Amino acid sequence: MTSEGLVFEVKGVIQPVDRLIAYLRYIPDESGNRQSRDGSRFSKIYDLDKREKYLREKHPQYLWNDEKRGRVLQAVPNDCISYVLSPIEGLRQLRDLGLHLTALEEASRSLAQTIVDNADIEWSEIGLTGSQLVGLGTSQSDIDLVVYGSRPARRVHSVLRDGSLPGIERYHGESLEKHLDFRWKAHSRWRSVLEEIEAKKVLQGLYDSIDFFIRAVKLPDEIGYGYDDLTFECEGTRVVKCVVTDNSASIFTPCTYHVQCEELPDLSRLVSYRGRFTEHVHRNAWVEARGRLELVCNVAKKESFYQLVLGEDYLDYLVPVI
Repeated sequence: MTSEGLVFEVKGVIQPVDRLIAYLRYIPDESGNRQSRDGSRFSKIYDLDKREKYLREKHPQYLWNDEKRGRVLQAVPNDCISYVLSPIEGLRQLRDLGLHLTALEEASRSLAQTIVDNADIEWSEIGLTGSQLVGLGTSQSDIDLVVYGSRPARRVHSVLRDGSLPGIERYHGESLEKHLDFRWKAHSRWRSVLEEIEAKKVLQGLYDSIDFFIRAVKLPDEIGYGYDDLTFECEGTRVVKCVVTDNSASIFTPCTYHVQCEELPDLSRLVSYRGRFTEHVHRNAWVEARGRLELVCNVAKKESFYQLVLGEDYLDYLVPVI
């Protein structure tokens, strides 16, 4: 939350020292359809282009030209941060409410309890995020949870993949069609392929008929590099065909797929900061992807490679091909 009342969502695990890379999510709006506990009203901005346009017109100080990344990022300087909401603390507060819960809050608490009990993780490794953390949830809001650390994340993914947890359903039928309309409406030509992909994902679905999404996030010391260790050079939008050689980090946000590409031999990975690309394709799959091609240089290790960043344009995609 900034001093002007803007609400940003933090992107990525590794951050610069003087600001947080974070993208605008909610804006103060007297006619907005989201109301906080103190009666203030907000509107939600979903599209990335609309978020940047709003900031450019109203609050350009939150658009940062990161020379090492070779691009403009949405970011909040440390001295502009009013306070930071902690998902772990948000879930703790929800649990402390006891009987004074809405149906959405009760479902969120119950899902978190089910995951903690069955995945054998600690309460310090799971949190509540999304609109409920901000205090702007409605009866139509989703359950958004975040799990911290590689080991807890893999344990959670494992028990969800088993399909034995009570109350949890994968998307199917009408709920799957609705989910596809929301997430992939710009990609009708891939609809049947994407339908098959989304039906198999386990970090999303329905819990007691309420949509949920669980975001798995690595800890900073699990990343292996610092923010200033890397430089990036954009080489435009590309469509590539390649084979996935390692999808072991596909459950995380950001997610990573290591690849081999004949047409671009130096392309080593596909990455995305958007949850929609998690659990998306598997090892040994031939895939076609559209995204932003970047040359990445690791200054500390004196290494360089290419990566394709997915999800910064609504036309980006990742699909298996024969």
